[in-house]
This record gives sequence, structure tokens and C-alpha cells, in this order.
Amino acid sequence: MFEYIKLQRTMCFGTCPVYSVMVDNKGNVNYYGEMFVYKSGEHHWKISGKKVNQLNDLIEDFGFKSFIYEPGYEFITDCPSCITTVKYSNGETKEIDHYYGHILIDDSLTAFENKIERIIGTKKYVNPKLYIYQVEEKISEPSIRYIVISASEKEAIYLAEKECTRQEALKWEVKKIGVAIDDYYEPLILMRDFK
Repeated sequence: MFEYIKLQRTMCFGTCPVYSVMVDNKGNVNYYGEMFVYKSGEHHWKISGKKVNQLNDLIEDFGFKSFIYEPGYEFITDCPSCITTVKYSNGETKEIDHYYGHILIDDSLTAFENKIERIIGTKKYVNPKLYIYQVEEKISEPSIRYIVISASEKEAIYLAEKECTRQEALKWEVKKIGVAIDDYYEPLILMRDFK
């Protein structure tokens, strides 16, 4: 059984997400987003015992402890790395610094890293699917309307309420009006107007 698993995604010459995520054998997840991620800063959540077991099985099935990282001779400069560290309950630690500019014989290491993140659930913090919402307050005169980029309706309302200067309780009407196709790295208000 592992004591903890840690993944670190490093910088590249561009907009590669830079963050680290660590999960312990109790399912406690610590995430820290640095650059080009949807959620910056420190965030914590918990995964189920079933997912912890999936992670343990994944490490065992992949053979992480005995895996030998043998990059090819060809390489590309300015690519990111994924540094995977596993500390086992017997105190042994293994780390693989996988540089994505190396040419590997197969993609099994990359697939392994991605499976860890799917189980942990980092996508919603790094690069969730984003939508364009129209958030409108219709009771007050003049009514306020925001165009917001966010991952959820709840988050869109939160941004509008945070931005709104009115003191009274407001009732919001929300419509999803599209999918954000540009690279947005955080939830944001694109426009505000009054009707």
C-alpha cells in the first residue's frame, strides 16, 4: 500500500499547466495550482476508499516500484515534466521525473500519470469544460446582466453576486449561452451591463 502519491506538472515554454497534487492512503487530496490552471492556490478534497484502492491497484498493476525510465536519445527542448513520487507504507520512496520531450518506446508512463489524475479528480481544478453564461438580475431597476465564463451555473452566480454592489438580496436568472473555446485559466466576468 502507498503512504502517498504526488504528481508535479512543471513549466514549459508556453502555457502548460503548472501544479502539484498529492493524495494520501486515507484519500485526502492536496492540490496547489501555480500557473495556467483553472483554480490557482491551495485546494483540498477527499476521495473515497474505493478510489484509494484503485490507485493502489494501478501502482501495483503498472509495476511503478520496478519501472525503469529509459528515455530515447532524441528530445525536444522546452517541454514540461511530470514528476511522480510514491512513498510506500514500508518507508520506501520511488520518483520518476518524466520529461515530455523525451521519445519513449511506448506511452504507458503517460497513460499511468493520466489515470492517477482521473482517479484523484484534478480536471475540475486544472482544465474543466467551461461555459458562457448570461446571469441576469430581473427584479431591480435597472436590471444587471453579466456574461460569465465558468465551469458551472452555481459558480457563475457566485461571480455575479461577488461583483454586484447592491446590498439587497437579488434573484438571478441564468442561461447557458455557449461553450468557451478560448484558453481561459480562471472563472471570470467578460461583460457587465444594465438594462
